[in-house]
Amino acid sequence: MKEGIAPSSLPLSRATPRTASPARHKVSAWVELLKPVTWIPVMCAYVAGALCSAAFTVASLADWRLWLGLLMSGPLISGTCQAMNDYFDRDVDAINEPYRPIPSGRIGLREATLGISLLCALTLLTAYLIHPWIVALALIGIVNAHLYSAKPIKLKRIVWVGNATVAASYILLPWMSGELAFKGHISWTATAIAVCYVIASIGSMTTNDFKSLEGDARMEIHTLPQVFGVARGAWLGIFVLDAGQLAAAGLLALLGEWLWAALVGATVLPQMWFQRTFLADPIHKAIWYNAHAQGFLVLGMFLAAWAVRA
Repeated sequence: MKEGIAPSSLPLSRATPRTASPARHKVSAWVELLKPVTWIPVMCAYVAGALCSAAFTVASLADWRLWLGLLMSGPLISGTCQAMNDYFDRDVDAINEPYRPIPSGRIGLREATLGISLLCALTLLTAYLIHPWIVALALIGIVNAHLYSAKPIKLKRIVWVGNATVAASYILLPWMSGELAFKGHISWTATAIAVCYVIASIGSMTTNDFKSLEGDARMEIHTLPQVFGVARGAWLGIFVLDAGQLAAAGLLALLGEWLWAALVGATVLPQMWFQRTFLADPIHKAIWYNAHAQGFLVLGMFLAAWAVRA
C-alpha cells in the first residue's frame, strides 16, 4: 500500500466484502421452499397428457395452453404442495433438515401462510384459463397435499397411502389436465397408462423416505423403510416401481402396439442397473439413484403417451 493512503479511503468494494441483500436472501429462501427440482415430473406428466392428444403437434410448442399448463403444473401447484408440506412438517424438518427455510426461521409462519394462499389462488386462476374442468383437478391436488401433510389425518403416516396420494397428484392429475387442454376430454386408454405410471411413482417416491428415517421414527410416520426395515423396504419400493412401468408396456402389448411396448419395457433396463447400487446402500444412495434413474422413467412415460396417440 502506498504511504499516506489509509485503508478507510479505499473504494468500498475493496475495503469490505460484498454481502447479499435481505431481498436476495428472501428470494433464495422461497426458491428453496418451493423445490424447483420437484416440478419436473409433474410438468412432464402434463406434457405426456398433451402428447396423447392428436391435437398436439409441432406447432403446439408455441401454444399458450402448453406454456400456461407448464406454469400451472410446475411453479404454481407443485410449488404450493411443496410449501404446504414444509409448513406442516416443520417439526419433522427441525430434526431431519433444520436448515430448511421454515424451521431455520428464514421464512416465518405468517409469511408462509400468505404465500401458500396466493399460490393456491394463482393455480386455480391459471387452471380456469386453460380449461374449466382443470380447476376441479387442481382443487383435488391441493386438497390431497393438505391431507398428506396436515394433522390430524396426515396421510403420509399411513404406509403406501401417503405415497399413493402424492403419486396420483403428481402423475394422474397433470396427465389428465394435459389431455383436457388439447383434446377437450379424457380417454380411458390414456388414463389406464397414466395409472400404470402412478403405480411406478409410488415405488419411486419410496426412495425419498430413506433420507428422513430419524425424524419419521420420532414422529411415528410409517413409511415403507420404517415398517418393513431398510433392506426390505428398498426391495418393495423397487418392485412396485418396475411393476408399474412393465404394466404400461404390457397394456400397450395388449393393444397391439408391440414395438411401443418393447421400447417402454426397454427403459426399465438401465434403471435396473442403477437399482443394484441403490439396493446395496439405500440410505446413502437414494438421492444418487433418483438423479441417475428418473430420466429413464420419464422417457418411458413419454413413449407410452405417444404410443396411445399412435
